[in-house]
Amino acid sequence: MSSATTAFRDRRVLFVILLVAIAGNVAVLLSYRTFYDERLRALVSEKASLEKRRDDSRRRTEKAEASERRLFETQEALTAFFSETLGKREDRIAPLIEEIYATTRAAGLRPDAIAYTSTDEPGTDSLTMTFGVAGPYGDVKRLLAGLERSKRFLVVEQVALSGGTEADPDLVRITMTLTNYFRPGSLRPIRTVRDPRSANAGRAPAAAPRGRSAR
Repeated sequence: MSSATTAFRDRRVLFVILLVAIAGNVAVLLSYRTFYDERLRALVSEKASLEKRRDDSRRRTEKAEASERRLFETQEALTAFFSETLGKREDRIAPLIEEIYATTRAAGLRPDAIAYTSTDEPGTDSLTMTFGVAGPYGDVKRLLAGLERSKRFLVVEQVALSGGTEADPDLVRITMTLTNYFRPGSLRPIRTVRDPRSANAGRAPAAAPRGRSAR
């Protein structure tokens, strides 16, 4: 028997132990790889779920901010309409009458005596004016256009037209009824909605606790 064979037989126990150790390591590595793959898939799935929740929250936030901007714009539009377009009766009635006379003069016409009818009911405050003018058709047309350009809440309710005479066939006479609306005195003040992002603007800093110096 050769010395190599004798040496292998003497060390075969060591070879068996080594093979068992290698097999054990392979089994551990395979089990760890399986656990790692499962854990990786779970983390990837959790990451995708968190990203979806983040995107959903971002969309909801953007939608809420857009609604908030529309609310502020509506509030500003209402405030401008009630204060600038309508206004209070006591502040607007004299300038209104002056504007009616100025508009008729600019069209080259002169109104007859103006008849006034006032309406002051819950939710409504208006002044109705009825008067007649006579002149060429072009001047009457300019008068109507001038009244329509008014920045006031002025509504042409009725226009009665009559033709000219044999002596002056180009003469046109109209009787018109106009109504101007004011801000009702019973109207509640418009609720002011403040931007929460500017809620802390201008607020004084909190006082430092007693016994400590503010940094």
